[in-house]
Amino acid sequence: MQKVRASEKFYYLFPQSVAIIGVGRNLMPVAWHTPISSKPPLYGALISPKRHTYELLLQENGFTVNFLTHDHANTIAKLGSTSGREIDKIRDLKIPVHRAPQVNGMIMSDSYGAYECQKFALNEYGDHFLLVGRIISVHVAEEVMQEKEIIDERRVRPALYFGKDRYLTIDPATLSIHKK
Repeated sequence: MQKVRASEKFYYLFPQSVAIIGVGRNLMPVAWHTPISSKPPLYGALISPKRHTYELLLQENGFTVNFLTHDHANTIAKLGSTSGREIDKIRDLKIPVHRAPQVNGMIMSDSYGAYECQKFALNEYGDHFLLVGRIISVHVAEEVMQEKEIIDERRVRPALYFGKDRYLTIDPATLSIHKK
């Protein structure tokens, strides 16, 4: 393995799934996100304080986390290259949404899954803030489900960010299941 010096771009060791954070009528893609805890159910995303989404999160007590398939990579890229300070992304990019029932955020109609989260914490780490939400509701498109609440890998091709506005997805033929 070749050793290279550390740089600001260390994070290009992707791919990473993309999530779309919804606050009010604003949507922003994030590649730095993760489940944090199952009891309580917590989910985290890193947000730069330079972003309009960060400003909105300071004012709100909740948000949504949306997951899109690779078919929507162009939408994800457009959401990431525009600012809600300058345009109404939902209207101008013609994104079908509906208001989340329990928080002030949007659920994207094209998402195969979404969380509604109450804001649990917002803490600074370097040049980003870790937004942590308590998941209060999970929405999953029925057509992607298998039995036992598992998403069918043959029905979902998640959008994976590979850095520099490049996206790819999975090959379900590579799935391997390992028994404990």
